[in-house]
Parts: sequence; C-alpha cells; structure tokens
Amino acid sequence: MHSSTRVLASGVLLAFISLLAASTPANAAKPIRGKLAKPGYTVIALAANGKARSVRGRRRAFKLRSPARTVSLHLRTRNGKYAGPIVVRREERGRRVIVGVKAGARLGLVRLRKTHGRLARPLSKRSADTRRWARAKRGVPRGNGRNAGRVRTKGRGGRDLGQDRDRDSVPNALDIDDDGDLILDKFERPARAAHASEVTDAFLFQSNLTLDIHETVNANAQGLTQTDTDAALASRGVLMLNILPGDSAVLDCGAPQSRADSALGGLVYCSAGGTGRLLGESIVDPPGFPTPCCDPDGDGLGTMTRGSADRAPGAGNFVMFLAHGATTAQIGTGDLLIQRVTRGGVITDFPATVQFIFATVPALVSYSDGRGNADTVDYPVAPSNSPAPGPGTRENGFPVVAGPGGDVVVTLTFWRPQRRPMPPEQGAWIDMGGINYTAGIGDIGAGCPQSAFAESDPTLRPLTTADVFPNDYAGVKDLAPDRPADPANTFTYRLNLTQCLAAHGFSFKRGETRTFQFPALVTNGGDDAEQYLSFTRQ
Repeated sequence: MHSSTRVLASGVLLAFISLLAASTPANAAKPIRGKLAKPGYTVIALAANGKARSVRGRRRAFKLRSPARTVSLHLRTRNGKYAGPIVVRREERGRRVIVGVKAGARLGLVRLRKTHGRLARPLSKRSADTRRWARAKRGVPRGNGRNAGRVRTKGRGGRDLGQDRDRDSVPNALDIDDDGDLILDKFERPARAAHASEVTDAFLFQSNLTLDIHETVNANAQGLTQTDTDAALASRGVLMLNILPGDSAVLDCGAPQSRADSALGGLVYCSAGGTGRLLGESIVDPPGFPTPCCDPDGDGLGTMTRGSADRAPGAGNFVMFLAHGATTAQIGTGDLLIQRVTRGGVITDFPATVQFIFATVPALVSYSDGRGNADTVDYPVAPSNSPAPGPGTRENGFPVVAGPGGDVVVTLTFWRPQRRPMPPEQGAWIDMGGINYTAGIGDIGAGCPQSAFAESDPTLRPLTTADVFPNDYAGVKDLAPDRPADPANTFTYRLNLTQCLAAHGFSFKRGETRTFQFPALVTNGGDDAEQYLSFTRQ
C-alpha cells in the first residue's frame, strides 16, 4: 500500500472511530422519565465528565436522554436559580442520600422542596447508582439550592466537573465551594483550584465592574444608597463568558423557548427582551455600542458570538462580553446558566452557577502625599462634566507634590468592594476579603511594578507569583476574611506614582494630571472591580 493510501485509510478509520464515539451507548442511553410536582423547572442530567443534557418540565412530566450510563440530576427554578439535586434514596437514617441515577430510570413523582427535589417513592437500587452519595441531615443534602454548595463539609469525591469533591451533593461544575472550606472556589490559590480552570469543557464566567470616582458605589459610603448601587451595576456591570469549542454555542438562561413557555421566567440579563446587551471586542467599548442580547432566531436561546479579538488570555477559547444591565436583585450567587454546544451534530450541555457578582468597587476613603496635601472623600463625588468637578476626577485631580527624592508618593486608604451575603451570612452587604489589589496607569491598563508598593497594614502583604496569574503579580494581598460591611473595615498602603509612570516610559511633570486605575482582582477567577482616580502634580 502506498503511503498516501495508508494516510487516506488512516483518515477514514479515524473518521469512523469518531462516528462510533458519537453514537456510543452513553449518547444513545435510554431516557430518564419523571414527573415534577410543579411545571417550569429545568431538569439537568450531569455526567461525571461535566457533560449534561437538560429539559424543562413544561407540563410536569419530563423525558430526558441521559448523557452517560449514570448521572446525577439537578433542578433549576423558573427564574433561573439553582434549586438543588434530586435525591433518589435516603440511607443511614437520613445522614446520607443517594443522588446517582442510571439511564432508563423511571423516577415517578419528584417533590420540590426549598432546597432540593425528592422522589415520592425511593428509586430501586437497580436504577440508582449508590456510588454517588452525599452527606445529609435528616435527608436534606448538605449542599443544596439554598447555599449552592457553600457549606462546611469534607469528602473524598472525584475532582472532575460532574463529580462531587466534598460529598455535599452539589457537583463541582455547580458547586461554588467544591472543597467544603467555606471559601469560594475563585478565591482559592491557583495551585488548589487549577484543576477546574484547566478543563477544556469548564464553562466559566467573570464579573467585572469599572467605575470612575464620580460613579463609585460602595456600601460603606454613607452618602450612597441602594438605588445608586443598582444604577451603577446595571449601567456598567459586565459578565464575561467563555465560549466552549464547537461548531456553535447557545446560552440557556431559562428564558421562554415557545409560546407554551411564555409564562415562565428566566434570568433577565441573558434572555431575549431582557436587560442584557452584547459588547464588542472588549469591555471598554463605549456605552452606545452594545446591541440587544442575543437571540436573532427567536428560539429563546442566546447565540454566543465569537470575535477574533475576544480570545481568553491563556486559553484556547473565545469569550463573549455581556453588559448585563441587571440590578443586585436580578443577578447574583446561584444563577444557573447552561451553555449548549454543538459538535459534529451532537448537542451537549455544560451547566455552571454564578459564584458571586461584584456589586461595588474598592473606594478611596482618604489620601495623603506626605507633603501637606490630603483629603477624605465625600461620596457621591460631582462628575467631571459638572460646573464644579469633584476631587479626584479627571478634571480636578487630587493635588500632589514630589518628595525630597523627586517622586510623588501617596498613602491611600480604601474600603473593600462588596457582594450580597450568602446563607448563613448576616447583613445586607459583605466586605470581600482575600482579594489582590493592584494599581496601574488608567486608560492603557499598564500595571505598576512591585517596587512602587509599600505596606505596613497588618491585613496586607506583597503579592507573589503564587497569588495570581503569571505576569500580573504587582500589588498587595488582602489577608482579611469576608465579613459584614462596616466603614471601619479599611486597608492602607503607599504607592509611588512616579515609579508607576516611569516603568512604562511616562513622566509626571508639574501641572500634569494623571489617571490611575485601582483594580480588586480575584485569585483564580479573573473577576475584577476597579476604581479610577486622578492626581494633579503641583
């Protein structure tokens, strides 16, 4: 056989093998049937490898083709929130529950609780996969729709996306704390959380909020209200979603997909006719650029649009920027999004839950240049285009002078950014701890070198390469935990503005105004909240 013939034969063989793989018993498994106590819930069958199939129970009864021989089943509410697993059996007097289901199982009636689903009659051992079990209390799984898996527990489950690492019943793809230490997965050290982020089929998203000082919202600023926070989040909040490899991808946010679904809700920020808008090739596109999101064919599923400039840093995937337009009541922890990917004619679902949303940004409390210029910020700050722009705006930078060595060095005190609380946290807002704080030159995004930072605050330490992604480690690490918002929760460090500029070939001459960005970055998620401040050298 000639070499070219062997190559052709090999290609045909590979194509045949691929065809067989697409029609394996896992993909041709018998459907799982059941009946929901209420219509409108989405049922998700999740395999150990993170691949899933889902269906909405429009008329209570549902039939769902399983993506594998055994799966765990999960629920999404009418309004797009994770509603917990479906428990199919109880063991050890309710201290342990079985969540594994074999393809072809007939579930019967699924009763809907506030935290999970439960069968009216236990599933037979023949149809249950007892290897998939979780810890429970009186039959209620430790991880559930109320806490989205943020519960203290330990386990030795698998680390694949569809497995349950901490045995709390919420699989890793949906669990916001998959090791049960009460620390959100995005805040774990990269070495511990890298597994999920390196999986090709991990559906990931990031929360971004960038505000100038006159737009700044923070729960600890007495002059700002909930209305201010919601307005800023809705007008400037961005959700960045990675688009998984495939021929096409759509986003299922629980929106109506037919007239029969018209009474059903969904997540308003990624449903047709909702608040979401598509951004272009970056999150810095002007506010007038976005176009309505994102269902041109009207099937209730948002088309995920790729752009050549939107490739995610360090990854092979593309990303979609969504200006979500949502308030704090419309977007947050536990929102369950499903990316539906078509590959070679095979449709596969990849579900994931939102861990948190940055609702506010770090906010400057006060500054001093050590040479007689100092100020405490009174929020809200008058904008640059007002008759009397407020201090720190681009038209009225904070005055600073150089020290004896010729460098402008400022001491900065900030409030931390906030998120909404998660059970069992108390209070209206949570000051977020464990964040990486950096600084850079505004408008060009160039970071300050580590030599420009100095700190004596006991809640801070210098960033290292172990804290963040490569080439992005200048700044300080916050050692404080999450806690209820309080104006006394501040942190302070010094920043050499002259060194920041000089590192990128810029000077800071008398009479010049320079704008700097102050991001709060999450260790392993890419989420960030930023405040922009301006300084004018005297």
